[in-house]
Amino acid sequence: MKRIAISALLLAVAGCAPPYVWGDGDRVESRLVNMVPLGSSPERLEGTAKERGWDIDHRNVRSWPAGSKTYMHDTHLDCRSRGGPVVPVVIAHYSAPFETYVESLWLFDPQKRLRDICVRKTVDAL
Repeated sequence: MKRIAISALLLAVAGCAPPYVWGDGDRVESRLVNMVPLGSSPERLEGTAKERGWDIDHRNVRSWPAGSKTYMHDTHLDCRSRGGPVVPVVIAHYSAPFETYVESLWLFDPQKRLRDICVRKTVDAL
C-alpha cells in the first residue's frame, strides 16, 4: 500500500512539469534543440516560444562579445556568448512540490544563428 501511495505521489509531481524539462540539463537541452534546431533564427525561437507558452524576457536580450561569460556561467561552465543575441527564456514554471523555474539562455552568433542553449533549474525550497 505504501509503495502505491509513493508511486502516485511521484506521478502527480512529475505531471506538473512538461515532459521536455524532465531530467538533467543536458537532456533538456537536447530536447530543446529538437524543437528549435541549431542554426535557427531568433524569429524561429520566438514562434516556438509563443506556441509553447514560454516567457521570453525581451528586456534582457543582449549581445556580448563572443566568449563573454553569461549569468548562467556559474552553473553551466561553458555558457558563454557566441557574439550575437543572448535570449533569456523561462521554458517552465511549476510549483509541486516546490516552486521551480526552468530557465534557458539561447546563444546566437553575429549572423543571428542559434549556436547553443544553456539550461538551469531553480527551486525555491523551504
